[in-house]
Amino acid sequence: MITTPKHLLVAGGFAIAGLLEPVMAEESAAARAEYPGGFTRPPSEGKNYDTWKGAKGPDVGITRVDPKRLPSRVDNSKRPEFPPVYKQKWGACGQFASVASIFTYEMNVLNGKKADSDENRFPAHFSWNMMNRAENKGSEAYHGWEVAKRIGIPTAKSYGGVRLNKIGVWPNGYDIWREAMEYRVSGYRYTPANTVAQLNEARGWMFDRNQPGKKKPGGIMALDGRMGELKKVTVTIPDGEHEAGKDIWTRWGPSGYGHGITCVGYDDQVGYDVNGDGKITNDIDTNNDGKVTLADWERGAYIVVNSWGEKWSKDGRIYLLYSAMIDPTWKRGNYLGRAEVTRYLPSQTLKLKLSCNDRTDLRMTIGIAGDKNAKSAEHEITPEAFNGWPLFGRGGNGGHVPIAGPEDDTPIEVGIDLTALFKKLGPDKDEKGKLFLQLSRADGSKVDGDLHEAAVRLYDPNGKFVRESAMKIKNGNFGDSPLQVNTVIRHLGQK
Repeated sequence: MITTPKHLLVAGGFAIAGLLEPVMAEESAAARAEYPGGFTRPPSEGKNYDTWKGAKGPDVGITRVDPKRLPSRVDNSKRPEFPPVYKQKWGACGQFASVASIFTYEMNVLNGKKADSDENRFPAHFSWNMMNRAENKGSEAYHGWEVAKRIGIPTAKSYGGVRLNKIGVWPNGYDIWREAMEYRVSGYRYTPANTVAQLNEARGWMFDRNQPGKKKPGGIMALDGRMGELKKVTVTIPDGEHEAGKDIWTRWGPSGYGHGITCVGYDDQVGYDVNGDGKITNDIDTNNDGKVTLADWERGAYIVVNSWGEKWSKDGRIYLLYSAMIDPTWKRGNYLGRAEVTRYLPSQTLKLKLSCNDRTDLRMTIGIAGDKNAKSAEHEITPEAFNGWPLFGRGGNGGHVPIAGPEDDTPIEVGIDLTALFKKLGPDKDEKGKLFLQLSRADGSKVDGDLHEAAVRLYDPNGKFVRESAMKIKNGNFGDSPLQVNTVIRHLGQK
């Protein structure tokens, strides 16, 4: 644990003194949540978009952290809830971190499951193919968490594995989309890691989510690292030191691209003599800026899991000095992202089988009215996935390809959660009503498509299927003209 100078931390025969007090004098900023840029939340949602809204756990900076109660080492990657080290395919690193690793771990902690099979693992490529423009493009961690918030993530067992062998594919099968609805993100946050207070808050999250006494496994976090010229910043811990022989990053790479990785824990005893003065210190101004801050620390490191395979850096893991996170040239790397997950059971869904030649320019509106004779909807939704993913803006959408994927005109079966839409009717409107479905195309586009099947499905509170109401489709073509289908729905609610 990190302590004041009057306490000594002994590691591998080395006494470590002066870890906290000199720094606290310079760094008084408390842990807090921040949105430093577009890589932490959708810019389309505006500055007031609260990504933690809906989460039940304490927000960043809510709980005062007593560093004395924290152990010197936490490694959540050794827990049974954490999946194996993956070897990513294509530019899906952000989703291997946020979904395949973090979402999997958090969902297994929630469910009390082990990540020992695809049944309890979640695919990186489901969310990645939702917003990569059907090309080998990168993504941010928040992309996956937003997909998980809005439509959910299916298990790797249903999806066909953690990764696919084709870019841009959307799953064909209502059951896959329906399963995805159950596994959601309730909220996510980014935490700066520039001060000791912020470091302690992050350590507390990884230990017990800053909820002492609940005996809950700690959380893990997303990182964005700069991977250019890694050889210049990757060193091996020397003999005689704690964790000798292991690799450690002393800072982010001096140049190059960003890369999504997973922070699974920390070790306060790991260190490296960065300035080459023969000592490993936390109380000397090593960067010569005239003050001692966390940026000068040579001891203490995060434990990072990469997605470059188990053989990378000996076991797929590496240490990252706490001080490496304070890099004025790579501000994206100064933040740690966390997510809270939840289980959810829809009451009403829409099952569709459709085809179209451009899924980004497809437009879909679903409306509902409490009166079976209504001529128009009282309430409407426009599901993001079937409206070009405007959430992700110009930089990320489904791509201008058929709905099934590149060069694939096959109709696919999908599912859309209607529970929130039905709830807008109120508790007294549970006998009969009308559902409206409109399919069209974006202005100026040349989308052509066909709606083959449509049905509203009802589930009981335990998620068990109750009944299905099929919608009558005379001519399902849409393109030059919009397609409008409506049907009377019986038993809208559940008594």
